[in-house]
Amino acid sequence: MAIQPIDLQTLYAQLDKIAKTQVHQQVAAQAAQEAQMVANKAQSEHKLKRVQETEAGSEITGMVHEREGSEPQHQGGTSAGEHREGEEKNGSITEPLKQFIKDPALGNNIDISG
Repeated sequence: MAIQPIDLQTLYAQLDKIAKTQVHQQVAAQAAQEAQMVANKAQSEHKLKRVQETEAGSEITGMVHEREGSEPQHQGGTSAGEHREGEEKNGSITEPLKQFIKDPALGNNIDISG
């Protein structure tokens, strides 16, 4: 079945409307994409400016903890420091002697031979 000349006239007359419709669809898609990019940019800027809050109930997070036995080490291969807690409180001994042995080379030697 062949195309009649009247069909071609109708087809050519409608091409203008079809082209305008497709252009409007492309412009709408570009505008939606640009709006999404602007929204993402605003959201990322908001995240950067917002302050991260810590847990309000946790009072331990801001505290500094002191180490026990942080006395200077004696010279020698291994140092034996006696840590006496409560030895003379009001003239009485409440706790026995505690002895800590520390190796100054601990953590300094790394074996890379595999």
